[in-house]
This record gives sequence, structure tokens and C-alpha cells, in this order.
Amino acid sequence: MNNIKNISFSKDKFIIQDDESSLKLNFSEDKERFIIDISSMNLFQATKVAILTSTYCFINNFEKKLCWLVKDEQTRKAISILRLRNMEQFVKQNPVKEAVLA
Repeated sequence: MNNIKNISFSKDKFIIQDDESSLKLNFSEDKERFIIDISSMNLFQATKVAILTSTYCFINNFEKKLCWLVKDEQTRKAISILRLRNMEQFVKQNPVKEAVLA
């Protein structure tokens, strides 16, 4: 991912367009935030996407927060270092794992 040129939305995709390509991520929306799933990405990919995108949205005055769903606590902590006011991050719960433990 290079410099972000544009962010757009389709029915269920959060689309990040950069210099060379576009990244389509699953997302949902509530009144105050966009909830974007990057839990399939490794630590480095997820951190890069979350920080670059959150910074782009912060600079361009997006009205809603970005809520990043990540795969583990280590990724959540890496992203949280930036501490932008327009983002939050949560570890995505795994329903299969929870069902096995029950």
C-alpha cells in the first residue's frame, strides 16, 4: 500500500484506493463509526493499513470514527500506539473457538 488517494464505500466494502491498486475490506456501520475487519491480515499489514487509513481520514476530517477489528492483542497494541482520536481497535471474537470452549 502506497499513498492513499481516495476512500469510498460500496454496499458492504470499505474501499481504500492507493497509487497502484485498491483494497476492499468488509465493514459495517453504526451511528458513530465504521467497523472495518482487518483480522485476516498479519501484524505488519494490519498496522500499516490502519495507521495510513486512519491518518488519511483524520487529515480529511471524516465525521465517523474508524473501528478496526484485528486478529489479536499484539496487533491491537501496535495500532493503538498512534493514538489518533478518530480510531479505536478491538480484537475480533472467533465464534468457532467460543463454541468449542462452551
